[in-house]
Amino acid sequence: MSRKSQAKQARRKKRRATQSARWIPDSVLDGLSDDIEIAAVLERLDERITERGWVFDEELSDDESALWYFIPSTAEVPDDGEVVPVTTVAMTSDDAEVVHVVFVGTADDYQFGLEEFFEHVEAIEAYRLGQPIPTFG
Repeated sequence: MSRKSQAKQARRKKRRATQSARWIPDSVLDGLSDDIEIAAVLERLDERITERGWVFDEELSDDESALWYFIPSTAEVPDDGEVVPVTTVAMTSDDAEVVHVVFVGTADDYQFGLEEFFEHVEAIEAYRLGQPIPTFG
């Protein structure tokens, strides 16, 4: 096999691996809802935020909700279950039109429409523990 063919195969393998990493696992997606519209909304959200560095939380996502977290916001917080150690985004199967945001070090649930969330995503990502929570207007 020529070097050119090997390089082409390596690029194809890397592209497929990257694409696979961005998809919500089938087992989670199937369990979230039989509603194709909800699944499409979740896929669009996943694609857009994983490109920005958010990570899908396979461990905490289940039939009721899908969660993503923003690693750069991680902070040391009391391990009492009251507050989250990393800024988290969630969507529930009950209402896929609402994006829930919980900032690192808090337990408050900020709710946004999908497009509204993306209007504020930079402020959400910029928040770090100890700073004032961004205002959204």
